[in-house]
Amino acid sequence: MSTSNGSTNGAILEVRDLKKYFRVNSGVFSRSKASLKAVDGISFVIEEGKTYGLVGESGCGKTTTAKMILLLEDPTEGTILFDGEDALTMKKDELRNYKSSVQAVFQDPWASLNPRMRVGSIIGEPLEVNSTMTKGEIKTRVGELLTEVGLQAYQSTLFPHEFSGGQRQRIGVARALALRPRLIVLDEPVSALDVSIRAQIMNLLEDLQDEHNLSYLLIAHHLATVRYMCDTVGVMYLGRLVEEAETEELFDNPQHPYTKALMSAALPSHPDIEREEIILTGEVPSPVDPPTGCHFHPRCPQRIDEENLCATTSPVRTETAPGHKVVCHLYGDSSQ
Repeated sequence: MSTSNGSTNGAILEVRDLKKYFRVNSGVFSRSKASLKAVDGISFVIEEGKTYGLVGESGCGKTTTAKMILLLEDPTEGTILFDGEDALTMKKDELRNYKSSVQAVFQDPWASLNPRMRVGSIIGEPLEVNSTMTKGEIKTRVGELLTEVGLQAYQSTLFPHEFSGGQRQRIGVARALALRPRLIVLDEPVSALDVSIRAQIMNLLEDLQDEHNLSYLLIAHHLATVRYMCDTVGVMYLGRLVEEAETEELFDNPQHPYTKALMSAALPSHPDIEREEIILTGEVPSPVDPPTGCHFHPRCPQRIDEENLCATTSPVRTETAPGHKVVCHLYGDSSQ
């Protein structure tokens, strides 16, 4: 778990009721269109100097959420507040500052680096576009960035294929740091790497966070990575947040049936740890036609069948402990 020494100075980013619906054809012979609800009204806060994790199965909306925060996708509805200002209504100069302040590191370091460009040009490109630095100043800065991520300044003359996967991810981190951002979106930053390299990259990211008081949004499905890096975790299912808590609280006391199933499917931290095995039935429903009521009810081993409660009524967000919020009928009806 993150041990950043940055003080909690409030929210750097606040997402409110964020939605992203994609229009899709409902049938071969039909002109009517349906909506794929990739993200369906989520809200969360990322504190300054902290790491917020989003977890869930593939297709639950994690990456679409990241793309909206990076302004690579336009939200259907909702608000993205950065230092209290709505990024979706910013003017040109404010928007330029936002895009410099919010950077990204992606899953596949090979795909995210131009194979025809030397590493120095890849890292220096954001500085060429967004700063008034001279070529000499950019070269010096690139050398500093390479050193900061554990590489050597002379390696700026090499091409991406001359590096290992872990080294390429370090290059991606250096590029993200070039404009001195305050928030970095980490989209599965270690899942494409060998297990032996993952810890090195995670430790690098932790060290950089401590040094620069960075905030991270970590998109991941590997729960060990989430537990190691995150201060707070949100669990997504079919476009919605179903549970949110501080990391240790969530792992020690998962409450939503879906979160319990995720924990059950993950390898325990020690071979002697015994825990209940939860097998979910069926497939993840289509976000084009999600179930009524609680989206999870068709697969839920704890659903309440009385009066078809889970099948017909959407549960509200309930705070079951300080900072621990769950969207489930099992936990009462006091919304937060």
